[in-house]
Amino acid sequence: MRRRPCAGFLLAVTLGAVSLAPVSSVADDAQAALALGDAAWERRAEGDDHDGKAAPGSIGEAIRAYESAVAAAPRALLPRWKLVRALYFSADFASASVDEERAQLDRATAAADAARPLLGSASAPDAAAAHFWAAIVWGAWSQRHGLLAAVREGVMNRVHDDALAAVELEPTFEEGGAYRLLARLHASLPRIPLLSGWVDRAQALPAIERALAIAPRHLGNRLLFALTLLDVAPERREEALSVLESLAMAEPRPEQRVEEFSIRRTARERLAKERSAAR
Repeated sequence: MRRRPCAGFLLAVTLGAVSLAPVSSVADDAQAALALGDAAWERRAEGDDHDGKAAPGSIGEAIRAYESAVAAAPRALLPRWKLVRALYFSADFASASVDEERAQLDRATAAADAARPLLGSASAPDAAAAHFWAAIVWGAWSQRHGLLAAVREGVMNRVHDDALAAVELEPTFEEGGAYRLLARLHASLPRIPLLSGWVDRAQALPAIERALAIAPRHLGNRLLFALTLLDVAPERREEALSVLESLAMAEPRPEQRVEEFSIRRTARERLAKERSAAR
Protein backbone atom coordinates (compact mmCIF):
# COMPACT_ATOMS: atom_id res chain seq x y z
CA MET A 1 0.00 0.00 0.00
CA ARG A 2 1.35 3.41 -0.89
CA ARG A 3 2.16 5.87 1.85
CA ARG A 4 0.33 9.18 1.81
CA PRO A 5 2.34 12.38 2.18
CA CYS A 6 2.99 13.37 5.77
CA ALA A 7 0.61 16.11 6.93
CA GLY A 8 2.76 17.91 9.48
CA PHE A 9 4.20 21.41 9.69
CA LEU A 10 5.81 21.20 6.25
CA LEU A 11 2.50 20.53 4.55
CA ALA A 12 2.10 22.64 1.42
CA VAL A 13 5.39 24.42 1.97
CA THR A 14 6.59 23.11 -1.37
CA LEU A 15 3.35 21.88 -2.87
CA GLY A 16 2.33 23.59 -6.03
CA ALA A 17 5.02 25.69 -7.61
CA VAL A 18 7.86 23.57 -8.86
CA SER A 19 8.92 25.44 -11.99
CA LEU A 20 12.60 25.53 -12.78
CA ALA A 21 14.79 28.38 -11.63
CA PRO A 22 16.92 30.13 -14.25
CA VAL A 23 19.47 27.68 -15.61
CA SER A 24 23.04 28.36 -14.57
CA SER A 25 26.08 27.44 -16.62
CA VAL A 26 27.39 23.95 -16.01
CA ALA A 27 30.01 21.83 -17.70
CA ASP A 28 29.08 20.75 -21.22
CA ASP A 29 29.22 17.07 -20.36
CA ALA A 30 26.64 17.60 -17.59
CA GLN A 31 24.07 19.27 -19.84
CA ALA A 32 22.77 16.01 -21.32
CA ALA A 33 22.30 14.50 -17.86
CA LEU A 34 20.51 17.64 -16.68
CA ALA A 35 18.22 17.53 -19.70
CA LEU A 36 17.34 13.90 -18.97
CA GLY A 37 16.70 14.75 -15.34
CA ASP A 38 14.50 17.71 -16.19
CA ALA A 39 12.49 15.65 -18.67
CA ALA A 40 11.92 12.94 -16.09
CA TRP A 41 11.04 15.57 -13.47
CA GLU A 42 8.30 16.90 -15.72
CA ARG A 43 6.85 13.36 -15.80
CA ARG A 44 7.01 12.91 -12.01
CA ALA A 45 3.21 12.69 -11.67
CA GLU A 46 2.98 9.52 -13.76
CA GLY A 47 1.02 6.83 -11.97
CA ASP A 48 -0.63 9.28 -9.57
CA ASP A 49 -3.54 7.84 -7.60
CA HIS A 50 -5.40 11.15 -7.13
CA ASP A 51 -4.48 11.04 -3.45
CA GLY A 52 -1.11 12.74 -3.47
CA LYS A 53 1.03 9.79 -4.54
CA ALA A 54 2.91 9.01 -7.75
CA ALA A 55 4.64 5.95 -9.14
CA PRO A 56 8.40 5.91 -8.42
CA GLY A 57 9.59 5.32 -11.98
CA SER A 58 9.94 8.83 -13.40
CA ILE A 59 11.23 10.46 -10.24
CA GLY A 60 13.75 7.63 -9.93
CA GLU A 61 14.95 8.43 -13.46
CA ALA A 62 15.28 12.09 -12.49
CA ILE A 63 17.33 11.23 -9.42
CA ARG A 64 19.72 9.03 -11.38
CA ALA A 65 20.14 11.68 -14.09
CA TYR A 66 20.83 14.45 -11.57
CA GLU A 67 23.34 12.23 -9.81
CA SER A 68 25.11 11.78 -13.15
CA ALA A 69 25.08 15.56 -13.67
CA VAL A 70 26.58 16.10 -10.20
CA ALA A 71 29.33 13.61 -11.00
CA ALA A 72 30.03 15.35 -14.31
CA ALA A 73 30.03 18.86 -12.83
CA PRO A 74 30.89 18.51 -9.12
CA ARG A 75 31.48 22.26 -8.65
CA ALA A 76 28.09 23.27 -10.08
CA LEU A 77 25.25 23.97 -7.67
CA LEU A 78 22.41 23.63 -10.19
CA PRO A 79 22.40 19.81 -10.49
CA ARG A 80 22.86 19.49 -6.74
CA TRP A 81 19.78 21.44 -5.72
CA LYS A 82 17.75 19.68 -8.41
CA LEU A 83 18.90 16.36 -6.95
CA VAL A 84 17.79 17.45 -3.48
CA ARG A 85 14.41 18.53 -4.84
CA ALA A 86 13.92 15.21 -6.64
CA LEU A 87 14.85 13.20 -3.55
CA TYR A 88 12.35 15.20 -1.51
CA PHE A 89 9.59 14.50 -4.02
CA SER A 90 10.49 10.82 -3.97
CA ALA A 91 10.32 10.74 -0.18
CA ASP A 92 7.07 12.62 0.21
CA PHE A 93 5.14 11.61 -2.90
CA ALA A 94 6.53 8.34 -4.27
CA SER A 95 7.69 6.24 -1.32
CA ALA A 96 5.87 3.01 -0.53
CA SER A 97 6.84 2.74 3.15
CA VAL A 98 8.06 4.73 6.13
CA ASP A 99 11.48 3.13 5.84
CA GLU A 100 11.78 4.09 2.17
CA GLU A 101 10.61 7.61 2.94
CA ARG A 102 13.24 8.04 5.64
CA ALA A 103 15.96 6.54 3.45
CA GLN A 104 15.21 9.06 0.70
CA LEU A 105 15.22 11.91 3.20
CA ASP A 106 18.57 10.73 4.53
CA ARG A 107 19.90 10.86 0.97
CA ALA A 108 18.35 14.30 0.47
CA THR A 109 19.87 15.81 3.61
CA ALA A 110 23.28 14.37 2.71
CA ALA A 111 23.01 15.88 -0.78
CA ALA A 112 21.94 19.23 0.67
CA ASP A 113 24.90 19.29 3.02
CA ALA A 114 27.28 18.33 0.21
CA ALA A 115 26.10 21.42 -1.69
CA ARG A 116 26.80 23.89 1.11
CA PRO A 117 30.47 24.56 0.28
CA LEU A 118 29.37 25.79 -3.17
CA LEU A 119 26.86 28.38 -1.95
CA GLY A 120 29.29 31.27 -1.79
CA SER A 121 30.36 31.02 -5.41
CA ALA A 122 26.94 30.31 -6.96
CA SER A 123 24.51 32.64 -8.70
CA ALA A 124 21.79 34.15 -6.55
CA PRO A 125 18.99 32.02 -8.10
CA ASP A 126 20.90 28.77 -7.58
CA ALA A 127 21.97 29.75 -4.06
CA ALA A 128 18.38 30.64 -3.16
CA ALA A 129 17.19 27.29 -4.54
CA ALA A 130 19.88 25.39 -2.63
CA HIS A 131 19.06 27.17 0.64
CA PHE A 132 15.35 26.60 0.13
CA TRP A 133 15.57 22.89 -0.63
CA ALA A 134 18.05 22.35 2.20
CA ALA A 135 15.51 23.92 4.55
CA ILE A 136 12.73 21.74 3.14
CA VAL A 137 14.54 18.42 3.38
CA TRP A 138 15.98 19.07 6.83
CA GLY A 139 12.54 20.21 8.00
CA ALA A 140 10.97 17.06 6.57
CA TRP A 141 13.71 14.95 8.16
CA SER A 142 13.01 16.61 11.51
CA GLN A 143 9.31 16.00 11.15
CA ARG A 144 9.89 12.28 10.77
CA HIS A 145 12.43 12.12 13.61
CA GLY A 146 10.67 14.42 16.07
CA LEU A 147 10.40 18.21 15.98
CA LEU A 148 11.23 18.73 19.63
CA ALA A 149 14.41 16.70 19.32
CA ALA A 150 15.29 18.60 16.14
CA VAL A 151 14.87 21.91 17.97
CA ARG A 152 17.05 20.72 20.84
CA GLU A 153 19.74 19.54 18.44
CA GLY A 154 19.76 22.83 16.54
CA VAL A 155 18.46 21.40 13.29
CA MET A 156 15.53 23.79 13.16
CA ASN A 157 17.88 26.74 13.56
CA ARG A 158 19.50 25.64 10.30
CA VAL A 159 16.10 25.32 8.66
CA HIS A 160 15.20 28.83 9.79
CA ASP A 161 18.53 30.27 8.65
CA ASP A 162 18.22 28.63 5.23
CA ALA A 163 14.68 29.96 4.80
CA LEU A 164 15.84 33.49 5.67
CA ALA A 165 18.74 33.19 3.23
CA ALA A 166 16.38 32.09 0.45
CA VAL A 167 14.09 35.06 1.15
CA GLU A 168 17.02 37.46 1.01
CA LEU A 169 18.38 36.03 -2.23
CA GLU A 170 15.15 35.44 -4.15
CA PRO A 171 11.89 36.07 -2.25
CA THR A 172 9.68 34.97 -5.15
CA PHE A 173 11.33 31.56 -5.58
CA GLU A 174 8.75 28.75 -5.66
CA GLU A 175 6.03 31.42 -5.55
CA GLY A 176 6.98 32.58 -2.08
CA GLY A 177 8.08 29.15 -0.87
CA ALA A 178 10.49 30.41 1.79
CA TYR A 179 7.77 32.63 3.23
CA ARG A 180 5.48 29.60 3.41
CA LEU A 181 8.15 27.76 5.35
CA LEU A 182 8.77 30.68 7.72
CA ALA A 183 5.05 30.96 8.40
CA ARG A 184 4.86 27.30 9.35
CA LEU A 185 7.95 27.47 11.53
CA HIS A 186 6.64 30.43 13.50
CA ALA A 187 3.13 29.01 13.78
CA SER A 188 3.94 25.49 14.89
CA LEU A 189 7.37 25.13 16.49
CA PRO A 190 7.89 25.34 20.25
CA ARG A 191 9.74 28.42 21.45
CA ILE A 192 12.58 27.29 23.68
CA PRO A 193 14.95 29.96 25.05
CA LEU A 194 18.53 29.60 23.79
CA LEU A 195 17.39 26.94 21.31
CA SER A 196 14.55 28.42 19.24
CA GLY A 197 14.13 31.87 20.69
CA TRP A 198 13.50 33.20 17.18
CA VAL A 199 10.08 31.50 17.06
CA ASP A 200 7.45 34.22 17.14
CA ARG A 201 3.76 33.49 16.61
CA ALA A 202 3.26 37.14 15.62
CA GLN A 203 5.44 36.62 12.54
CA ALA A 204 3.51 33.65 11.18
CA LEU A 205 0.59 35.51 9.59
CA PRO A 206 2.70 38.30 8.02
CA ALA A 207 4.97 35.66 6.48
CA ILE A 208 2.16 33.76 4.78
CA GLU A 209 0.55 37.03 3.71
CA ARG A 210 3.80 37.89 1.92
CA ALA A 211 3.63 34.56 0.10
CA LEU A 212 0.02 35.28 -0.87
CA ALA A 213 1.01 38.68 -2.19
CA ILE A 214 3.59 36.98 -4.43
CA ALA A 215 1.23 34.25 -5.67
CA PRO A 216 -2.38 34.73 -4.51
CA ARG A 217 -3.74 31.80 -6.56
CA HIS A 218 -1.12 29.30 -5.37
CA LEU A 219 -2.98 26.48 -3.61
CA GLY A 220 -0.19 25.95 -1.09
CA ASN A 221 -0.18 29.63 -0.15
CA ARG A 222 -3.94 29.57 0.31
CA LEU A 223 -3.85 26.39 2.38
CA LEU A 224 -1.15 27.67 4.69
CA PHE A 225 -2.99 30.97 5.01
CA ALA A 226 -6.04 29.08 6.27
CA LEU A 227 -4.00 26.87 8.61
CA THR A 228 -2.11 29.87 9.98
CA LEU A 229 -5.36 31.68 10.69
CA LEU A 230 -6.59 28.65 12.62
CA ASP A 231 -3.30 28.46 14.53
CA VAL A 232 -2.69 32.08 15.46
CA ALA A 233 -5.85 34.07 14.70
CA PRO A 234 -8.81 32.00 15.94
CA GLU A 235 -11.07 35.05 15.74
CA ARG A 236 -10.79 34.69 11.95
CA ARG A 237 -11.89 31.06 11.97
CA GLU A 238 -14.78 31.59 9.56
CA GLU A 239 -12.45 33.17 7.03
CA ALA A 240 -10.11 30.19 7.35
CA LEU A 241 -12.97 27.74 6.85
CA SER A 242 -14.11 29.63 3.75
CA VAL A 243 -10.62 29.27 2.26
CA LEU A 244 -10.56 25.57 3.12
CA GLU A 245 -13.95 25.09 1.46
CA SER A 246 -12.70 26.64 -1.77
CA LEU A 247 -9.57 24.47 -1.68
CA ALA A 248 -11.63 21.35 -1.04
CA MET A 249 -13.30 21.94 -4.41
CA ALA A 250 -10.18 23.04 -6.30
CA GLU A 251 -9.29 21.23 -9.51
CA PRO A 252 -5.56 20.38 -9.59
CA ARG A 253 -3.54 21.57 -12.56
CA PRO A 254 -2.39 18.66 -14.75
CA GLU A 255 1.29 19.51 -14.37
CA GLN A 256 0.96 19.76 -10.58
CA ARG A 257 -1.63 17.11 -9.98
CA VAL A 258 0.24 15.04 -7.38
CA GLU A 259 1.08 18.05 -5.23
CA GLU A 260 -2.30 19.69 -5.60
CA PHE A 261 -4.35 16.55 -5.02
CA SER A 262 -2.47 16.34 -1.73
CA ILE A 263 -3.36 19.95 -0.92
CA ARG A 264 -7.01 19.35 -1.76
CA ARG A 265 -7.14 16.21 0.39
CA THR A 266 -5.55 18.01 3.32
CA ALA A 267 -8.01 20.89 3.02
CA ARG A 268 -10.90 18.43 3.09
CA GLU A 269 -9.50 16.60 6.10
CA ARG A 270 -8.91 19.79 8.08
CA LEU A 271 -12.33 21.12 7.14
CA ALA A 272 -13.96 17.92 8.37
CA LYS A 273 -12.00 18.11 11.59
CA GLU A 274 -13.04 21.71 12.23
CA ARG A 275 -16.69 20.96 11.51
CA SER A 276 -16.62 17.93 13.78
CA ALA A 277 -15.10 19.96 16.61
CA ALA A 278 -17.84 22.58 16.26
CA ARG A 279 -20.68 20.07 16.80
